[in-house]
Amino acid sequence: MTIKSRMMPSSLRIISVAPALLILVAMLTLSGCDSKKGAIMETTPGPRPGYDFVPPPRQQEPTVPAPATAQPGDAEQEMARLLAALDFNREFAHLSILASDEYQGRKTGTTGAEAAAGYISSQFAGLGLEPWTAVGLQTYSQPFVASGVSGENVIGTIPGTDPAGGYVILAAHYDHLGLNSSGEAFNGADDNAAGVAAILEIANIFRQTGVKTEKTIVFCAFDGEEIDQLGSTALGQIIINSGLGSKVEMINIDGIGAMGGNYFGVWDEGFSGAAPIVESIKQAGNALGTEVVEEGTDIGSDAQSFDWKYSIPAVTVDWDWGSDPSVWHTYYHTIYDDPGNIDHAVMAQATRIALVSLWLRATKP
Repeated sequence: MTIKSRMMPSSLRIISVAPALLILVAMLTLSGCDSKKGAIMETTPGPRPGYDFVPPPRQQEPTVPAPATAQPGDAEQEMARLLAALDFNREFAHLSILASDEYQGRKTGTTGAEAAAGYISSQFAGLGLEPWTAVGLQTYSQPFVASGVSGENVIGTIPGTDPAGGYVILAAHYDHLGLNSSGEAFNGADDNAAGVAAILEIANIFRQTGVKTEKTIVFCAFDGEEIDQLGSTALGQIIINSGLGSKVEMINIDGIGAMGGNYFGVWDEGFSGAAPIVESIKQAGNALGTEVVEEGTDIGSDAQSFDWKYSIPAVTVDWDWGSDPSVWHTYYHTIYDDPGNIDHAVMAQATRIALVSLWLRATKP
């Protein structure tokens, strides 16, 4: 799809003209992406054997201190604050936990997935995120039953300064493939513990810096992506039922843990309504010195539910998928998709672009 160029609002022109920001970006951006070779591996999960894994109890939502309040400043300084607050070690720790054997591959409807939902919920609570009451949720949990499967989306918000400003969802699916016939876990580090770790880190950054946006930011960890995008379909339905379809858009992260590559990919799923999101992601990539490539329609992701079923503007973003996933996403849907096969520099840069893209969308009028 051809995206028409759009004039950049004056408040955002700093992205292409701020020398101080570019210096900061150069200091922050890690370098080096090593190519690694894989081996012959099992790629199809078999029946899930029984196991005695018991998920940890859910933590009670604690009373947390009020987040920091950002000092007044221009947009350039605000974006610089956000970028400077990124802590990749903290982010990668989330990935390592979710992609560990203890979570048994996080297959929808299993205790491993339940444990993952509990972990994400506890992180939202620790950050003091609020339930998305506008769509009828009173907790972080949105349970659903579809196609005979029970699942659970985990959702938290940072309210915007404008109650009528709308909502920008930053999402990633936490479910994966479970166990193979030998009881080995498909840990799904790239697909998609990396994406969930990114949304947890970005939520932390906004709370830590106190940067405010006009629109409400919604952080969502989807379940059921590996089963026909059941979780995103369920969330889209309650958004429509709440009458908010015209006030919501989504950036969905899926596959930023590549083992190398050069560009940040964005899939608009052939939906013209997603064009403004694509333009903002291009602005973010330009500011951070990374090419953004429009890749059209992907093989299946949670943006498709929003775009195709509900006409809610959404894109899925990844790292260098469309050129040849067998090169940079070698371990996709295999038992070797582990934390040790993640390129830290790639994941950190992808997180920066997602962070700036989200900030741009949430501060646009």
